[in-house]
Amino acid sequence: MHWNLDDRTLRAATKYPIPIKRTSPIGPFNGRNFNTRSWNHRVIQPATWNGELRSDPDQIMRQFRNHRYTQGLAMVVSWGTMWRQPDAIWGDRKLESIEGALRCCAESVVKTESVEDSWKLLRTQLWWSSVLISKTLHFICRSLGVEDAPAVPIDGAVIRQRVWPAFRDSIPYHERPESWDGDSFEAYSRYMTAILTWAKNKRWSSSEIERTISLQFQPDWNRFCA
Repeated sequence: MHWNLDDRTLRAATKYPIPIKRTSPIGPFNGRNFNTRSWNHRVIQPATWNGELRSDPDQIMRQFRNHRYTQGLAMVVSWGTMWRQPDAIWGDRKLESIEGALRCCAESVVKTESVEDSWKLLRTQLWWSSVLISKTLHFICRSLGVEDAPAVPIDGAVIRQRVWPAFRDSIPYHERPESWDGDSFEAYSRYMTAILTWAKNKRWSSSEIERTISLQFQPDWNRFCA
């Protein structure tokens, strides 16, 4: 994947890295029980799933690989516990419009080896938040075989409210980069610059760094610190 790294963030992330207390990366979250009947009204019909599934990464990527984009999206929402705000995801948007937008995103990632155009498409056409966009593009990238430096999720509760302040406050004021707040691709790129810098230092993937840091900044992280 091609990433335009933010110079100021790159310097700060290199000089003042977040201390990572684990010696090995955290594995992927294995998802949740997923009753397809509860989600059929959110996907293009006829649906190609039945019964009880699990919204785990493998199943999400399988849906995207099979070009069942609204099914993949439903599983991303379940995996990321984002169902509490359905209007922000679906609202009055037509399922066909969502399906078409996500198909264009997958095609763009293949063509450009970047998520910048896809990010901007989802912002301007669907008005999705950076949280939803990042989680969706994470799985689209991985479904296309991008495992070394895919887009990774960003969220408010842990990344923006815990990780960003810890990183920011470790940096002298005159060296601090701009924040990760907002829904712009530029803000997300600053976050990805830090993630990719720390991933390179650890020789881990961007996904492994994001998962490990996110868990480390959870209140009960000590039980995972092995």
